[in-house]
Amino acid sequence: MKTIFIRSPYFIEVNEENQLGSKVELFIWNKYEFEPDAPNYTLSKIAASPTQSKNIYNISNYVKEYIDIINPVLINAIDEENINNWCYVKVKRYTSTEIIGEYDLLDTTTYIALNGYTNYLDGYNNLIDADEVILTSLQENKKYKYYVGAERSSGSEYINFLIGISDNEYKYRISVLSGSGSAITTTIINRPDEEFLLKIPTIKPSVERFANGNIFEILKDDEVIFSTIFILECETKYEPLQCSYINRLGGWDFITFFKARTQNWEVKNKEYQLLPNDIDYNPLRGESKAFNYEAKQTIKINTGWVDENYNELIKDLMTSETILLDNKPVKLKTMTTDLKTSLQDKMINYQIDFEYNYNQINNVI
Repeated sequence: MKTIFIRSPYFIEVNEENQLGSKVELFIWNKYEFEPDAPNYTLSKIAASPTQSKNIYNISNYVKEYIDIINPVLINAIDEENINNWCYVKVKRYTSTEIIGEYDLLDTTTYIALNGYTNYLDGYNNLIDADEVILTSLQENKKYKYYVGAERSSGSEYINFLIGISDNEYKYRISVLSGSGSAITTTIINRPDEEFLLKIPTIKPSVERFANGNIFEILKDDEVIFSTIFILECETKYEPLQCSYINRLGGWDFITFFKARTQNWEVKNKEYQLLPNDIDYNPLRGESKAFNYEAKQTIKINTGWVDENYNELIKDLMTSETILLDNKPVKLKTMTTDLKTSLQDKMINYQIDFEYNYNQINNVI
């Protein structure tokens, strides 16, 4: 299963001996749809010269049109993620070595595309070629705080887990354990006969909570391939806010902001001078009037005391294209922050500014 991340460029190369030109066909579709009979896009180039025959095509922007991520839906049991969160892309490479415009098929490769990005230091065309990909920036064996209250009984935060087809008969096991390591719940996932992007709930609200945390594990056969710790807290003074966003791998991640919030209301308009309605004008009308009101609400919120490993979540949050705060669309106003360490900062709290991403006065036409 070749998985690519289309917020970064992904290049298809065609470089055959004596090449006069080349062509690339892209077939793009979402799961449960039929693979298109004809290519969605056909890209072609003529070789620059006999000695510079390599042709390169960046396919990311074409593929991104078929991914449309809106919001997460919290769950209490393993479920399939929205099929619009990812897509298939089949790439056919052709070369022309005798007559320009007549092509020979070289090969066909099918990828799974996610709305994530790769790091500059990972280099050119970085992809993941594996049977499964865990789409989270949560770090292994680190602690993360989640809020659990009566109003959260409808569902839990989750981790996106991409499983592909394999010749090997693996079994995956999802386990939640107490802080001492005793099993609380266990779920078995058999190897599927098709690709699945799953939602794996990290902690069910009904699960018993332990002071030193609940351990969440994903096992492949009997080998642990991911493990982290969730501290479930009940906040009594402030109203916690859940922030959900698409991380660098194209999966949903969640941060709970537990502490103080400050809200701001800003109004903009355009003012015009009015003509008097009569020579004997009505003085109660005034001489100007404001039109085209826009009302924006911003909010400044705090995580409360967290561990140093929250740095990775904050970095992903600040580069995310899709962010929701308590299931309302927001955009980030905080464009810079210090990445704090326990050595220098002792106690770590992140304060983040958001703006609700809509006009409070409905003006949708």
